[in-house]
Amino acid sequence: MAEITGKVARGFRIQLQHAREDALKDAEAFDGILHVVECLGSFCFGRVAALGPFQPEVEKVARLSPLADVPAQWRSVHIPFSLLYNLVKDARNDAMHQGASARHLTTHAIELALVLEDALRMSENAEKSSLVVSDYMVPDPVCAHLWQPVSLVRQRMLTNSFSYLPVQDAAGQWCLVSDLEVAQYLQVDENKEPIANGKRNVRLATPLEKASEIALLPAKHVPDTTPIAKALVDFDGKPMLVFRYNGKAELVGILTAFDLL
Repeated sequence: MAEITGKVARGFRIQLQHAREDALKDAEAFDGILHVVECLGSFCFGRVAALGPFQPEVEKVARLSPLADVPAQWRSVHIPFSLLYNLVKDARNDAMHQGASARHLTTHAIELALVLEDALRMSENAEKSSLVVSDYMVPDPVCAHLWQPVSLVRQRMLTNSFSYLPVQDAAGQWCLVSDLEVAQYLQVDENKEPIANGKRNVRLATPLEKASEIALLPAKHVPDTTPIAKALVDFDGKPMLVFRYNGKAELVGILTAFDLL
């Protein structure tokens, strides 16, 4: 088995995370996860092959995570990793991957990815005394802009399943716009009464900077070198904005408690 260093582990973990996020958006998008598993298997196995021959090596990686052992205690709610791998492998080899069959395969692929992500995280932890926020932040975050209509802000939230988007206010300060603020603006008037469809249509076309009822929320700003332990203590329920300080402050990521589960 090739050695999985912290840097290699982080690379595979991030690829799995991105593929899993894509699968969550598309109930039939299992291929991305399986492609990363194949790449991981190829790295460990030392040559290109199919999912079947990779299984022993991939299972060695999975056993770095306690999640590989939890099913022994909670068989009613967790599938053992070896069985999960076989379910994914066999389903992938079937001819049909549409509808309910594909969605079932995607569910198992996501479960497989979660175990491997945790195992790779354990490998990263073994090499670093203190993980920092840049190891787990979502890089290059999707942002809102004041000139954009509320309809586009709403669309970006729904497309990406985001509850918050970073945005710079008129003074150039990075803040957050929340789904709750947008929802209230589109559904409730100044008197706390439901708004008519015509007024909602106008509000959808209103630029964010002119939608004064939408409050831009203050956000915690943290350097990308902040230790994870400190970031967790400082969380206030909203995402943290991650900055790289190299002569000037540059927004490089966003970190939520969800990213650290």
